[in-house]
Amino acid sequence: MSDGQTLVIIVDDDQAVRESLQFALRLEGFCVHTHNGITSLLADPDLGRADCMILDHRMPRLDGFDLLSTIRTRNPDVPAIMLTSRTTSQDRVRATAAGVHSMLEKPLLDDVLMHNIRAVLGVPA
Repeated sequence: MSDGQTLVIIVDDDQAVRESLQFALRLEGFCVHTHNGITSLLADPDLGRADCMILDHRMPRLDGFDLLSTIRTRNPDVPAIMLTSRTTSQDRVRATAAGVHSMLEKPLLDDVLMHNIRAVLGVPA
């Protein structure tokens, strides 16, 4: 992690999504680590220091909820934002039970992601 910057970790199996989110968040001054799945994520030495997680809901082998459960063994209080292409009421119930701050539907409009990141970090807009 660099110089006390806020660390946001992104886990998404879509490289284009990872790269575009990383670009946007770095422009906002965040330190960003990206991962395409659990193997890469668990090898990240800064996982336990993440200030915020952005997780894809639907990925091969492990969904975002299962991934969050694994993450919380190393960083129990990390706030999480889940990205999804579509959400159901059942997903929202599961997200609430898992302690997900918010589920955002793709495509992300306006500054909805930044608004949610700032909310979980307690940073004014």
